[in-house]
Amino acid sequence: MNLADSERMAGVLESVGYECSEDPAKADVLIYNTCSIREKAEVKVYSALGKQAKRKRDRMGDLKIVVAGCVAQQEGQQLLRRVPEVDLVMGPQFANKLDELLERVDSQGTQVCATDHIEISEDITVPRRDSSLTAWVNVIYGCNEKCTYCVVPYTRGQEQSRRQEDIRREMLALGEAGYKEVTLLGQNVDAYGRDLPGMAADGSGRRQHTFTDLLRYVHDVPGIERIRFATSHPRYFTDRLVRACAELPKLCEFFHIPFQSGDDNILREMARGYTAARYRSIIDNIRRYMPDASISGDAIVGFPGVASGCLGHAAQLCTRSAVSLCCCCTQM
Repeated sequence: MNLADSERMAGVLESVGYECSEDPAKADVLIYNTCSIREKAEVKVYSALGKQAKRKRDRMGDLKIVVAGCVAQQEGQQLLRRVPEVDLVMGPQFANKLDELLERVDSQGTQVCATDHIEISEDITVPRRDSSLTAWVNVIYGCNEKCTYCVVPYTRGQEQSRRQEDIRREMLALGEAGYKEVTLLGQNVDAYGRDLPGMAADGSGRRQHTFTDLLRYVHDVPGIERIRFATSHPRYFTDRLVRACAELPKLCEFFHIPFQSGDDNILREMARGYTAARYRSIIDNIRRYMPDASISGDAIVGFPGVASGCLGHAAQLCTRSAVSLCCCCTQM
């Protein structure tokens, strides 16, 4: 998500005449796009800002310092007070409004803090892509889950799904530009469409727009040969989605589905909304339709209350589910 946001902000700046500098010391605008998932990242941000604040004082103010992303959203005015040399603090929901916010800094001659909740408008800016073959495409912003260990709903806001037509239009442009692979992005990508109006006409009771429907809608975009998506939540990973992934030839048979713990009591404390057995059934279903699929997951090994036996449950879940790669994170 942060990489995609960085590309969008770079695209905004290039659209108003800025050029990317490989040397931060030569930059007129310096942007720190931050993540607050791990505390160490926040500490690193303040450490880096200290160095740039000195540089700004030495240059007599001839430098704009911007802090964007989740740390910015979380800290807000406090960050401006702690590092008064920072010109702009902006949450991730303002990535496509960076030029307007910098203009406010210039016109008002003061610090600007943009952390209010907004309805994210459709972004017509062309991101400055880091690759000429693969591209990120946002399909849903924010998250409505309230996992007890996670700050994302408070830093990235509530879920906001893009219209299918807008997503397809962006992919069409990518295909025409020679891109071959697209990764559809969302903090909780399987929840796509929950906030869009309408119910399915087949009487099933499901929403009119689901992530499965989106995959079928964009699958035939000319030029795009491979489609991936991230990140999935076990609560919303349906049989209908699995079957679509098996049927659509452009869908890569790779799934990143964090399980976070293999212990049902810990999962309940985390407010994840599923059990270890439910997670195993999802993996079994994927294997049934796509025996050679690659599956990765995340686990938190330092969640409060975790005992050695709980860690054993996580290891067993990985082994029994044949998860190809597991990223383990500690929580203090």
